[in-house]
Amino acid sequence: MKTLLLEEMSWPEIRDAIGSGMRTVVIYAGAIEQHGPHLSENADTVRGYVEAEGLARRLGEALVAPVIRPGMSEHHIAFPGTVSLRAEVFAGVLEDYIDSYIRHGFDKIVCCCSHGGNSNVVESVVAEKKTQYPNVKFATDNILAVLPAMLSAAEEREGLESGVCGGHADDFETSLMLNGCPEYVRMDKAERGYIGKLDEAQMARIFSEGIAAISDNGILGDASKATAERGSRYFNELMDVLEKSIKSQLV
Repeated sequence: MKTLLLEEMSWPEIRDAIGSGMRTVVIYAGAIEQHGPHLSENADTVRGYVEAEGLARRLGEALVAPVIRPGMSEHHIAFPGTVSLRAEVFAGVLEDYIDSYIRHGFDKIVCCCSHGGNSNVVESVVAEKKTQYPNVKFATDNILAVLPAMLSAAEEREGLESGVCGGHADDFETSLMLNGCPEYVRMDKAERGYIGKLDEAQMARIFSEGIAAISDNGILGDASKATAERGSRYFNELMDVLEKSIKSQLV
């Protein structure tokens, strides 16, 4: 097949693909939100396409849904250009995605987030859909539970200062963008942002007051030394983790 992206296929091509056994659909939920002064506001969306296609190839017999965007980005709203959906609107969109694809014959639904702010609602919607569709298999990335350990391990492995991979527009995300979609990166604008421990109190402050309360430039971490080479390693590690988790849920 020339593409795994459903939006680039015609309906007969999709019908034939499903009929041949490609009955897994990968749905990524991204965002349109600030990513510091150096990344475009569609960073979570374009990164979502790269990750969704990479995961689909690893899973095999899988196609990729249009990345959902905007997402739930209220904690970024202080920065111009950010668009945020209400929880019930975002949940409704995801529900309609899932219902549509099941009606077409997909029987394995994979829901992931390239924007962590969507994760809790994604988990909730999938839990409800599992009850509604007992004959369909579902999997999620549970990214909020997975990412902190991944970022910490990346810092240690790469010999980086603690906090450089802080979780938003940081070395990790900027390097991923340099590896997968460098046209959306302005490295001459990349800066150091908030470097520090993101404990429960700080996270609560971010979601109640917004990221601007602790980071003037919208970065959690340090983007200034990001590289495409590190991005390639980060991407492969991310894919390894997701592939193992998703496959275990689809058995």
